Amino acid sequence: FHEPVDTAVVTDYLTVIRQPMDLTTMRGKVQQQAYTTLDEFRHDIKLICDNARIYNKPDTIYYREANRL
Repeated sequence: FHEPVDTAVVTDYLTVIRQPMDLTTMRGKVQQQAYTTLDEFRHDIKLICDNARIYNKPDTIYYREANRL
């Protein structure tokens, strides 16, 4: 969740996930004051979790941690 998925390693990621998001990207958006509402920030957090659940199987740590967030 912390950094963008390495698409050189996870080659099909962008085929499955159309709008990647990660906490490092979010930090940059905060620093650039790109979020104008709390809902925009929440949307990106939800996007991280949704992406993890879409791409990963339920028995993976990524899926489970997305549920915890």
